[in-house]
Amino acid sequence: MDQEKVSVIVPAYNEEKTIEKVVTFLLSSSLVDEIICINDGSKDSTEKILKQFGNKIIFINLKQNKGKGNALAQGIEIAKGDIVIFLDADLVTLSDEHIHLLLEPLQKKTHRAVIGHLVGKMGFNIFSEISGQRAYYKAELMPHTDEMIDTRFGIEMFLNGLFSEKETKKIPLPKLRGLFKYEKQDGETAIKEYIQEGIEIAKVIANKEILPKGDSILLKEISAITDMNGLKESIAKIKNKRIKNILEKYILKYLLLSEKQK
Repeated sequence: MDQEKVSVIVPAYNEEKTIEKVVTFLLSSSLVDEIICINDGSKDSTEKILKQFGNKIIFINLKQNKGKGNALAQGIEIAKGDIVIFLDADLVTLSDEHIHLLLEPLQKKTHRAVIGHLVGKMGFNIFSEISGQRAYYKAELMPHTDEMIDTRFGIEMFLNGLFSEKETKKIPLPKLRGLFKYEKQDGETAIKEYIQEGIEIAKVIANKEILPKGDSILLKEISAITDMNGLKESIAKIKNKRIKNILEKYILKYLLLSEKQK
């Protein structure tokens, strides 16, 4: 039986600080058969850096930012591998160990989806549910690419809903580190993006559940709030427990963590 081919899909939006190192590593890995990079309308040097790799990679260059869900969907549709691995473009310590950990549960046929998460200093990561490091069989994602296109930053929550917990393997990726938004851009922009991404994730949940009218109104209000106290007060009023939990973890804890690291 022929060995299954592996395609790695890397969506990138303003990742000039790390994208070259990520792609250079992937090109050196014997575990990877194909590298697909999607420049999602970056305004920095991401496009220029990726073009330098020439035909060593498959390069999709989007002139406008259309969101991570769209970028991944485009990568899936052209991938030639049996297995597709999704990797964030801001990783700084990527190794073959991490690729192997993502592949193993699929290759052994013990699971249908793999989510690998970074390990924080405390030994765990509060954002494991929305980690961007994942592996799937391409054939199982193809029927869902049209829906993925519109999910933007909520793509991880959408993917979580495709397979049961029993079918999904969640694994820590030791020593893997990615840059925080505040390490890549100014503080105000980082805060706005954290909030927007949190709202997009909440919307994916909202699409599958009937929300109290007040929650829908609060989600719209939260997207315009930029101060920590205002965010805390508004999030505390959310009645849907899943959405409140995501907003507390993704927005509040991320922002508090970034403040401590400055």
